[in-house]
Amino acid sequence: MELIKHIFLYHPEAPLMFNSFLFMFLFVFVLSIYAAIYRNRLSRTLFLFAFSLFFYYKTSGIFVLLLLGTLVATYWLVKWMNHQENGKRKWILSIVILLIIGILGYFKYANFAYENVCALLKHEYHPLDIFLPVGISFYSFQLLSYAIDVYRKDLKEEASFWNYAFYITFFPQLVAGPIVRAKDFLPQLRKSVNIKVTEIEKGFFLIMQGLFKKAVADYLAQYNDLVFGNPAGYSGVEALMAILGYTIQIYCDFSGYTDMAIGMAKMMGFDLGINFNKPYQSVSITDFWRRWHISLSSWLRDYLYIPLGGNRKGRFRTYLNLMVTMLIGGLWHGANWKFVFWGGMHGVGLVLDKLWRRITGGRMEQLFWGRLVGWLSTLVFVSALWVFFRADSFSDALLLLRQCGSGYSWPMLVAFVQARPLFVILMLVMIAIHAIPSSQFHKVEELYIRTPFIVKAIAFILLIQCILQLQSEEVQPFIYFQF
Repeated sequence: MELIKHIFLYHPEAPLMFNSFLFMFLFVFVLSIYAAIYRNRLSRTLFLFAFSLFFYYKTSGIFVLLLLGTLVATYWLVKWMNHQENGKRKWILSIVILLIIGILGYFKYANFAYENVCALLKHEYHPLDIFLPVGISFYSFQLLSYAIDVYRKDLKEEASFWNYAFYITFFPQLVAGPIVRAKDFLPQLRKSVNIKVTEIEKGFFLIMQGLFKKAVADYLAQYNDLVFGNPAGYSGVEALMAILGYTIQIYCDFSGYTDMAIGMAKMMGFDLGINFNKPYQSVSITDFWRRWHISLSSWLRDYLYIPLGGNRKGRFRTYLNLMVTMLIGGLWHGANWKFVFWGGMHGVGLVLDKLWRRITGGRMEQLFWGRLVGWLSTLVFVSALWVFFRADSFSDALLLLRQCGSGYSWPMLVAFVQARPLFVILMLVMIAIHAIPSSQFHKVEELYIRTPFIVKAIAFILLIQCILQLQSEEVQPFIYFQF
């Protein structure tokens, strides 16, 4: 009985996550049923929709009703909008946007707004008891993009409610992305799914890759959390290692989730696109945002930056539009001024990059040393800003960065390596893997596909053993679950 409760009931202290053994068991169970019904469009849609709702219930409990209610309301509002004249269409779209933003605003930003009002009025702040539903920022953006695309007539309204509901709730991408566009995903639901063995193997390879990244991220987090929790208690070498460690940790954590999501979808015959493309190989901050969280940066570009005017209204407006877009992008990540600052500084970086390109004509990136300087300066800039993203407060972030300015010596570095050899080894391994060009990395995937089954089985067993050795006592949530 306890086992049944553990499987089927929501546990706030232990929400269902991809890297849990319970989810792995459930996913294998889902695949076994899916294999028997995937050729029937309606059956596969209803089955995966039902499991997606169950999955979300296991991550957020009763708030599955909020998700269900929001998608029902937006579906019928958009359908109503699409049969009206232009004037009414705009009003109905406004209602849809206000509904989605209003729900997101209440659950994510009510306490933030209340805290700031209390600070202005010098009143004591007592946070409201508001639970942040997992993934609300992600599925809200999918709801918005569908409504806006139909309004712009870039997309026909979806005739089938079940297809629409499946698109919004598809469990691999539901709680932490990628933010999938309706125009990319809905057409896949109208086609016959043709699952090839090679696609299943590619999907499984991505899942293994994601699990390994998550294990590395969780191990690095054990040291990073110590330093970020007490920045004054560590030397310059230790602080620098924590900053570099978090730079790798957040990439491994978030891209690891994405790898698993894309891999699971691929095993079922669906394509979720690409969300990361070696972001720490970027030679400029503009290049970074073309490689990091691609689905979010492209969403912000298409539904915020371009509607604001993009680069069509002169240089000043271009720079202003970039700043507004990145400030809102920062706020999307979290209800805290440090996230707004983080986004704003990335906006400043984008503006400076455009100014630099205007001065140099883009010639610097064509030179080896220019690309080298661009890569190093981008990595330092991005890593420094991750400190504000991770730190508990502005003062902690500034203190940690100040710590990096002193306390360096060769003996201290040697002592750190001797004290935490696995931490250093894992960082070097991930740096080496990240340095592999994308064109060459695909060859690793192809090599895995060509290997005999027994080799694949051994690789999987070794991976599980590695995860068991690296993991902490409890399954750690993904960083972007809080967004």
